[in-house]
Amino acid sequence: MAEYAHPELLVETEWLAQHLDDPNLRIVDCDTRDAYRRAHIPGAVHLRHPMLPEPQMYLKDPNNRVHVLPPEEFAVVMGELGIGNETLVVAYDGSGGLYAARLWWALGFYGHTNVKVVNGGWGTWLAQERPITNRESRYPRASFTPSASPELMATCDYLVGCVDRPDVVILDVRSDGEWTGEDDRGNKRAGHIPGAVHLEWLNFLTRDHLQLFKPPDELRAMLESAGVKPESEVITH
Repeated sequence: MAEYAHPELLVETEWLAQHLDDPNLRIVDCDTRDAYRRAHIPGAVHLRHPMLPEPQMYLKDPNNRVHVLPPEEFAVVMGELGIGNETLVVAYDGSGGLYAARLWWALGFYGHTNVKVVNGGWGTWLAQERPITNRESRYPRASFTPSASPELMATCDYLVGCVDRPDVVILDVRSDGEWTGEDDRGNKRAGHIPGAVHLEWLNFLTRDHLQLFKPPDELRAMLESAGVKPESEVITH
Protein backbone atom coordinates (compact mmCIF):
# COMPACT_ATOMS: atom_id res chain seq x y z
CA MET A 1 0.00 0.00 0.00
CA ALA A 2 2.85 2.39 0.78
CA GLU A 3 3.94 2.33 -2.86
CA TYR A 4 0.72 4.03 -3.99
CA ALA A 5 0.78 7.81 -4.31
CA HIS A 6 -2.31 8.01 -2.06
CA PRO A 7 -2.53 4.80 0.01
CA GLU A 8 -4.97 6.52 2.38
CA LEU A 9 -7.72 6.09 -0.22
CA LEU A 10 -7.71 2.31 0.21
CA VAL A 11 -8.00 0.02 3.20
CA GLU A 12 -7.04 -3.64 3.34
CA THR A 13 -9.40 -6.30 4.69
CA GLU A 14 -6.93 -7.14 7.47
CA TRP A 15 -7.14 -3.62 8.88
CA LEU A 16 -10.92 -3.55 8.62
CA ALA A 17 -11.25 -6.90 10.41
CA GLN A 18 -9.27 -5.44 13.31
CA HIS A 19 -11.41 -2.30 13.54
CA LEU A 20 -14.97 -3.59 13.18
CA ASP A 21 -15.90 -2.31 16.63
CA ASP A 22 -14.45 1.20 16.28
CA PRO A 23 -17.26 3.58 17.34
CA ASN A 24 -16.31 6.28 14.81
CA LEU A 25 -16.24 3.83 11.88
CA ARG A 26 -19.18 3.41 9.52
CA ILE A 27 -18.90 0.52 7.06
CA VAL A 28 -21.19 0.98 4.06
CA ASP A 29 -22.27 -1.92 1.87
CA CYS A 30 -22.87 -0.47 -1.61
CA ASP A 31 -24.28 -3.60 -3.27
CA THR A 32 -27.91 -4.45 -3.98
CA ARG A 33 -30.42 -4.87 -1.18
CA ASP A 34 -30.76 -8.60 -1.89
CA ALA A 35 -26.98 -9.10 -1.68
CA TYR A 36 -26.85 -7.21 1.62
CA ARG A 37 -29.66 -9.30 3.08
CA ARG A 38 -27.91 -12.55 2.14
CA ALA A 39 -24.70 -11.60 3.95
CA HIS A 40 -22.47 -8.63 4.65
CA ILE A 41 -19.58 -7.45 6.79
CA PRO A 42 -20.59 -7.25 10.48
CA GLY A 43 -21.65 -3.75 11.44
CA ALA A 44 -22.16 -2.60 7.84
CA VAL A 45 -25.13 -0.46 6.88
CA HIS A 46 -26.71 -0.68 3.46
CA LEU A 47 -26.61 2.26 1.07
CA ARG A 48 -30.34 2.57 0.58
CA HIS A 49 -32.89 5.33 1.14
CA PRO A 50 -36.42 6.07 -0.17
CA MET A 51 -35.12 9.37 -1.49
CA LEU A 52 -32.77 7.63 -3.94
CA PRO A 53 -33.92 6.34 -7.34
CA GLU A 54 -32.95 2.90 -8.58
CA PRO A 55 -30.21 1.82 -8.87
CA GLN A 56 -29.66 3.43 -5.49
CA MET A 57 -25.89 2.88 -5.36
CA TYR A 58 -25.34 5.72 -7.88
CA LEU A 59 -26.69 8.36 -5.46
CA LYS A 60 -28.51 10.14 -8.30
CA ASP A 61 -30.81 13.13 -8.07
CA PRO A 62 -34.36 11.73 -8.54
CA ASN A 63 -35.33 14.92 -10.40
CA ASN A 64 -32.29 14.91 -12.70
CA ARG A 65 -30.59 11.54 -12.96
CA VAL A 66 -27.61 13.07 -14.76
CA HIS A 67 -26.40 14.58 -11.49
CA VAL A 68 -25.52 13.46 -8.00
CA LEU A 69 -28.05 13.93 -5.20
CA PRO A 70 -28.36 17.62 -4.18
CA PRO A 71 -26.62 18.67 -0.94
CA GLU A 72 -29.68 18.84 1.31
CA GLU A 73 -30.91 15.41 0.27
CA PHE A 74 -27.39 13.96 0.39
CA ALA A 75 -27.05 15.20 3.97
CA VAL A 76 -30.29 13.42 4.92
CA VAL A 77 -29.16 10.10 3.39
CA MET A 78 -25.74 10.21 5.05
CA GLY A 79 -27.16 11.31 8.38
CA GLU A 80 -29.65 8.43 8.47
CA LEU A 81 -26.79 5.99 7.78
CA GLY A 82 -25.11 7.31 10.90
CA ILE A 83 -22.45 9.23 8.98
CA GLY A 84 -21.51 12.55 10.56
CA ASN A 85 -18.88 15.14 9.75
CA GLU A 86 -16.17 13.30 11.69
CA THR A 87 -17.10 9.73 10.79
CA LEU A 88 -14.57 7.48 9.08
CA VAL A 89 -16.44 5.84 6.19
CA VAL A 90 -15.26 2.55 4.67
CA ALA A 91 -17.14 1.52 1.52
CA TYR A 92 -17.19 -1.84 -0.22
CA ASP A 93 -19.11 -3.85 -2.80
CA GLY A 94 -18.90 -7.11 -4.71
CA SER A 95 -18.53 -5.39 -8.09
CA GLY A 96 -14.86 -4.49 -8.25
CA GLY A 97 -15.33 -1.32 -6.24
CA LEU A 98 -17.59 0.25 -8.88
CA TYR A 99 -20.28 1.37 -6.44
CA ALA A 100 -18.00 1.86 -3.44
CA ALA A 101 -15.93 4.30 -5.51
CA ARG A 102 -19.11 6.16 -6.39
CA LEU A 103 -19.82 6.74 -2.69
CA TRP A 104 -16.17 7.71 -2.15
CA TRP A 105 -16.42 10.31 -4.92
CA ALA A 106 -19.79 11.68 -3.78
CA LEU A 107 -18.59 12.09 -0.20
CA GLY A 108 -15.43 13.81 -1.43
CA PHE A 109 -17.48 16.10 -3.65
CA TYR A 110 -19.45 17.16 -0.59
CA GLY A 111 -16.33 17.81 1.46
CA HIS A 112 -16.06 14.57 3.43
CA THR A 113 -12.59 13.17 2.67
CA ASN A 114 -12.37 10.76 5.59
CA VAL A 115 -13.49 7.85 3.41
CA LYS A 116 -11.78 4.72 2.08
CA VAL A 117 -12.59 1.89 -0.33
CA VAL A 118 -11.92 -1.72 0.68
CA ASN A 119 -9.25 -3.15 -1.63
CA GLY A 120 -10.81 -6.28 -3.12
CA GLY A 121 -14.17 -5.60 -1.52
CA TRP A 122 -16.63 -8.33 -0.65
CA GLY A 123 -14.93 -10.96 -2.83
CA THR A 124 -11.62 -10.69 -0.98
CA TRP A 125 -13.38 -10.53 2.40
CA LEU A 126 -15.17 -13.81 1.61
CA ALA A 127 -12.10 -15.50 0.11
CA GLN A 128 -10.16 -14.79 3.30
CA GLU A 129 -12.99 -16.33 5.36
CA ARG A 130 -13.48 -13.23 7.45
CA PRO A 131 -16.63 -12.88 9.59
CA ILE A 132 -19.98 -12.28 7.90
CA THR A 133 -23.54 -11.78 9.09
CA ASN A 134 -27.07 -11.23 7.80
CA ARG A 135 -28.06 -9.10 10.78
CA GLU A 136 -28.98 -5.59 9.67
CA SER A 137 -27.17 -2.79 11.47
CA ARG A 138 -28.75 0.51 12.51
CA TYR A 139 -27.11 3.54 14.09
CA PRO A 140 -28.35 6.80 15.62
CA ARG A 141 -28.97 9.56 13.13
CA ALA A 142 -25.93 11.79 12.69
CA SER A 143 -25.48 15.38 11.54
CA PHE A 144 -23.80 15.64 8.14
CA THR A 145 -22.97 19.08 6.75
CA PRO A 146 -22.20 19.00 2.99
CA SER A 147 -19.72 21.46 1.54
CA ALA A 148 -19.60 21.08 -2.24
CA SER A 149 -16.25 21.05 -4.07
CA PRO A 150 -17.21 22.07 -7.64
CA GLU A 151 -13.58 21.81 -8.77
CA LEU A 152 -13.94 18.01 -8.61
CA MET A 153 -16.53 18.03 -11.37
CA ALA A 154 -16.01 19.02 -15.01
CA THR A 155 -19.06 20.66 -16.56
CA CYS A 156 -19.99 19.91 -20.16
CA ASP A 157 -18.92 23.41 -21.25
CA TYR A 158 -15.56 23.01 -19.55
CA LEU A 159 -15.06 19.60 -21.15
CA VAL A 160 -15.83 20.94 -24.64
CA GLY A 161 -13.12 23.55 -24.13
CA CYS A 162 -10.61 20.84 -23.22
CA VAL A 163 -11.04 18.61 -26.28
CA ASP A 164 -8.01 19.90 -28.18
CA ARG A 165 -5.86 21.02 -25.26
CA PRO A 166 -2.49 19.17 -25.21
CA ASP A 167 -2.22 19.53 -21.42
CA VAL A 168 -5.54 17.77 -20.77
CA VAL A 169 -6.24 14.03 -21.04
CA ILE A 170 -9.88 12.94 -21.33
CA LEU A 171 -9.87 9.41 -19.93
CA ASP A 172 -12.85 7.25 -20.90
CA VAL A 173 -13.12 4.35 -18.43
CA ARG A 174 -16.42 2.94 -19.75
CA SER A 175 -16.74 -0.53 -21.22
CA ASP A 176 -15.17 -1.42 -24.55
CA GLY A 177 -18.63 -1.66 -26.12
CA GLU A 178 -19.56 1.84 -25.01
CA TRP A 179 -16.25 3.18 -26.33
CA THR A 180 -16.77 1.68 -29.79
CA GLY A 181 -20.45 2.60 -29.90
CA GLU A 182 -21.66 -1.00 -30.04
CA ASP A 183 -23.39 -0.51 -26.68
CA ASP A 184 -25.37 2.74 -26.47
CA ARG A 185 -26.90 1.90 -23.03
CA GLY A 186 -30.10 3.56 -24.18
CA ASN A 187 -28.49 6.91 -24.98
CA LYS A 188 -29.48 8.90 -28.05
CA ARG A 189 -25.92 8.84 -29.38
CA ALA A 190 -23.17 6.26 -29.10
CA GLY A 191 -19.38 6.43 -29.31
CA HIS A 192 -16.88 8.57 -27.45
CA ILE A 193 -15.56 12.10 -27.04
CA PRO A 194 -13.14 13.16 -29.81
CA GLY A 195 -9.54 12.93 -28.65
CA ALA A 196 -10.31 10.86 -25.57
CA VAL A 197 -8.18 7.87 -24.58
CA HIS A 198 -9.74 4.64 -23.40
CA LEU A 199 -8.99 2.27 -20.51
CA GLU A 200 -11.96 0.27 -19.30
CA TRP A 201 -12.08 0.54 -15.49
CA LEU A 202 -11.71 -3.22 -15.07
CA ASN A 203 -8.16 -2.93 -16.40
CA PHE A 204 -7.17 -1.31 -13.11
CA LEU A 205 -8.01 -4.51 -11.19
CA THR A 206 -6.41 -7.94 -11.07
CA ARG A 207 -8.08 -10.48 -13.35
CA ASP A 208 -8.99 -12.96 -10.62
CA HIS A 209 -11.73 -13.51 -8.07
CA LEU A 210 -10.15 -11.05 -5.64
CA GLN A 211 -10.26 -8.03 -7.98
CA LEU A 212 -7.58 -6.13 -6.09
CA PHE A 213 -6.11 -2.91 -7.42
CA LYS A 214 -3.05 -3.68 -9.52
CA PRO A 215 0.41 -2.76 -8.18
CA PRO A 216 1.42 0.91 -8.58
CA ASP A 217 4.16 0.25 -11.16
CA GLU A 218 1.77 -1.72 -13.34
CA LEU A 219 -0.88 1.00 -13.11
CA ARG A 220 1.62 3.74 -13.97
CA ALA A 221 2.91 1.82 -16.99
CA MET A 222 -0.64 1.16 -18.22
CA LEU A 223 -1.63 4.81 -17.88
CA GLU A 224 1.53 6.12 -19.51
CA SER A 225 1.07 3.78 -22.46
CA ALA A 226 -2.41 5.24 -22.92
CA GLY A 227 -1.01 8.77 -22.93
CA VAL A 228 -1.93 9.73 -19.37
CA LYS A 229 1.04 11.71 -18.10
CA PRO A 230 1.64 12.70 -14.45
CA GLU A 231 1.77 16.39 -15.35
CA SER A 232 -1.49 16.33 -17.34
CA GLU A 233 -4.88 17.41 -16.13
CA VAL A 234 -7.04 14.29 -16.31
CA ILE A 235 -10.81 14.32 -16.77
CA THR A 236 -12.40 10.90 -16.31
CA HIS A 237 -15.83 9.68 -17.32
